[in-house]
Amino acid sequence: MKPEALKYTEYIDYPCHLSRLEWIYDTIERFRDPNKAAKVLDVGAGTGNVTIPLGLIPNSEILGIDIHQPTLDIAIKANTLSNVKFRFQYLQDCPLEGQRFIILTEVLEHIDIYPEILKYIADHADKDMQLLITVPNGRGPFEIAMQPLYLMRKMGLNGFILKVKRLLGKKEPYSQNYETPHVNFFTVGRMKREVAALGMEVVEVKKAYVFAPIIETYLPFIPLKGIARLDQKLANVLPQWMASGFYFRIAFKG
Repeated sequence: MKPEALKYTEYIDYPCHLSRLEWIYDTIERFRDPNKAAKVLDVGAGTGNVTIPLGLIPNSEILGIDIHQPTLDIAIKANTLSNVKFRFQYLQDCPLEGQRFIILTEVLEHIDIYPEILKYIADHADKDMQLLITVPNGRGPFEIAMQPLYLMRKMGLNGFILKVKRLLGKKEPYSQNYETPHVNFFTVGRMKREVAALGMEVVEVKKAYVFAPIIETYLPFIPLKGIARLDQKLANVLPQWMASGFYFRIAFKG
């Protein structure tokens, strides 16, 4: 990723989130057609911390869509790049023709109707499209560590959780929508089966971290950059089931 792209994201202070941005950016650069505009759709763009830096990719056209207007307003205000646009829009109302890359980063775990989203992409996207999905490992250490928070939310204590996070110095630069807990829990096998049923296939899987996202959630005052680098090296050598998250590159079969 170009160093100057870091000027367009708050993720520079959040190593776990920054690694997702770097992987998405580098994947688009690696697989784009240099003779065509790189048209990218970021679904669930949030505050634009992934979407806006992608505008630094040469000859790119970036569209971020979201259905939470307060979050989208932050992205629109932060954006200074003419080739990056934001829109309040449901994916099922968004034309997909010509979109070379479609991004769903930390989105599907929040949405009950995610099979409808994947099917819409499979039915309407061009056959040379590549789908970039990142999700937590539904059976990994991060999701296990999050169970107390999920239980507290079910008990109606979301306001209390937010107050504690603020006291600990925890900031959440990716969204202002705090009412979207994880409702889906993905594994590599589940993702492969889901997309295979739609005529697509997982062509690349990257394991992401083991303990760093847990530290970032519960101990946000601890400097994480050095820890995150070591933790990513650990994730690279451990079995898939021990990773806290996965990055998937998905394409149509054949």
